[in-house]
Amino acid sequence: MSTWNLGSVATQLHSLIEGIPTAISGAILLDIVDRARLYMESYTGQAIGSVGIAERFQPALIDLSAANLLATMELIGADVSSVSLGEFSESKGTQSNLSVARQFFEQRATEELNSLGRQLRWSKANG
Repeated sequence: MSTWNLGSVATQLHSLIEGIPTAISGAILLDIVDRARLYMESYTGQAIGSVGIAERFQPALIDLSAANLLATMELIGADVSSVSLGEFSESKGTQSNLSVARQFFEQRATEELNSLGRQLRWSKANG
């Protein structure tokens, strides 16, 4: 992996998730990725720009963006036949594929965010 921008993350999402509706791709998809980036900045307390995204932030940003994208797709009623990430692959079954995949990406993103750590802030109350 090298330094990426928001478009690089969106490209990865297109390769991970089959059948992204045209209503979501483009500027809306970039907005989903940017909101995930802002959440990561807030969570970690570290600056993560929209260009030059460091390698250590990329896996968490992809997974967090994927979870948000799948939640958006679920809201508009889209469903996909399969979602894959490395060796993980999920095909349609009895439960909504979007729901199962979203839960997977949320859990994985949370683990990756926790591994990045959080910046602690200390304050003293006057009294």
